[in-house]
Amino acid sequence: KSKVMLGRQCHKALYLALRQPEMGVEVSAAQQMIFDQGHEVGELARTWYPGGVLIEAPYWDSELGLRQTQEAIAQGALTIYEATLEHQDVLVKVDILTRRSVRSAWQLIEVKSSTKVKEEHIADVAIQAWVCEGAGLRLKSVGVMTLNSQCRHPDLSNLFQVTEVSGELGEVLAELPATLQFLRRSLKKSSPPIVPIGPHCDSPYICPFKGPCWGEAGVPDISVFNIPRLSQEAKWGYYESSLVSLQDLDPEAFNANQRRMIQCSLKGRSFVDGPALAVALSQWEYPLSFLDFETIAYAIPRYKGLSPYQQLPFQWSCHIQSKKGARLRHLEYLHQEDSDPRKAFCETLIQALPQKGSVVAYNLGFEKGVLTRLAESFPKYQKRLRQIADRLVDPLPLIRAHVYHPGFAGSFSIKAVAPALLGKRASYSGLAVGDGQEAQAAYREMFSLSPKSRRRRELKKALSAYCAKDTLLMAELVEWLWLSSPTKFDRFWVFKSHVV
Repeated sequence: KSKVMLGRQCHKALYLALRQPEMGVEVSAAQQMIFDQGHEVGELARTWYPGGVLIEAPYWDSELGLRQTQEAIAQGALTIYEATLEHQDVLVKVDILTRRSVRSAWQLIEVKSSTKVKEEHIADVAIQAWVCEGAGLRLKSVGVMTLNSQCRHPDLSNLFQVTEVSGELGEVLAELPATLQFLRRSLKKSSPPIVPIGPHCDSPYICPFKGPCWGEAGVPDISVFNIPRLSQEAKWGYYESSLVSLQDLDPEAFNANQRRMIQCSLKGRSFVDGPALAVALSQWEYPLSFLDFETIAYAIPRYKGLSPYQQLPFQWSCHIQSKKGARLRHLEYLHQEDSDPRKAFCETLIQALPQKGSVVAYNLGFEKGVLTRLAESFPKYQKRLRQIADRLVDPLPLIRAHVYHPGFAGSFSIKAVAPALLGKRASYSGLAVGDGQEAQAAYREMFSLSPKSRRRRELKKALSAYCAKDTLLMAELVEWLWLSSPTKFDRFWVFKSHVV
């Protein structure tokens, strides 16, 4: 089934996955974490249909899985988990098959770890239904079981919800035989099929072969696809019109920020609006507290009041500067017990942060959201947490509005901005934990290890290094902005690296 789904997205991707898998991107720790959470959700979902028979054949032994499934059906099983069925060389493993009696038709239930039914889920269950009926089973209904975003721990009685989708399968079922025939013909060819790049490269999933394909298509490293805040529809419209390179574009057709990106990239120059920066920065109050959070989103909520995928903060880092030019003081917290981190997170944060001055957070909406939810969950800390939230300031909009460097490559994330403005030392490459998803994966892994294990110590060190780098780079970026904002200067251009 997974191969059919990949082929529906792009038959070239299916060909490469089977014939040249080494060209693809390997599964990352962050992706593996998503898979692991999906398995956890699937296992828990079975308890909503208790008493079933689990088909325990190894994933690679399809023949055994098929035999075990037929034996369970023959023995009158009313519910089967991971039922393995085959029709016309298409193999599926159904999460849950259930029926009222041995004479009743079956209900097919596909478990998804999302909080809503998505378009790709319909195709997924349509393939399963086609195989089940082709294998001789009568189906009464087909449903997609998802997580209920309204569920709150500790009451998990409403964690799952089943959406009946039997009436939505018709289009996929009608075209499926032709699709399978087309994919089989494609796989018999001696070379990969020629498929133009398009929106399917990212939807419904990012293709593991996107890099090589886009290289073959001649998409430059910096192209129309890098223009900030330009809709995907517009980007692909330009691509279809053979307007891909920035040199091919009319800068006047874009808004001011997009036009600046195009012009700076083409000329290899940086832009800084010093006076505007000076005005904005003058409104910040010292001491400055440069703050960053790391959070994890569990599919199955673990602690009181949490819903599926609600952000659970487990780490903070803060660099404090008492006045302009003063040395930075670093404080941090990382929860190291397999328990609810929120209370300790709140207490340590409140104790560490100065009670006055601006709190600097890059893209502050995230930190503000975390603080707001913590304030709602812990009335004892509500006043102090809201005071911190009210003092938040953000360098991101200042940089987006008043600074551009060709090294941004159209992105205003700190991982793009910091190395471009501060140099290679600000790069995140080489860090054992290099982004928020990797931080979540590392945090999950920590608690699967012995507290004294070497690997756990390495993960702790890596998490601390990553979070601390975020706040240190924020402080250095603000220093850069101050140096770039002398009020006697007007807007100016600086070649290559910015020097004031």
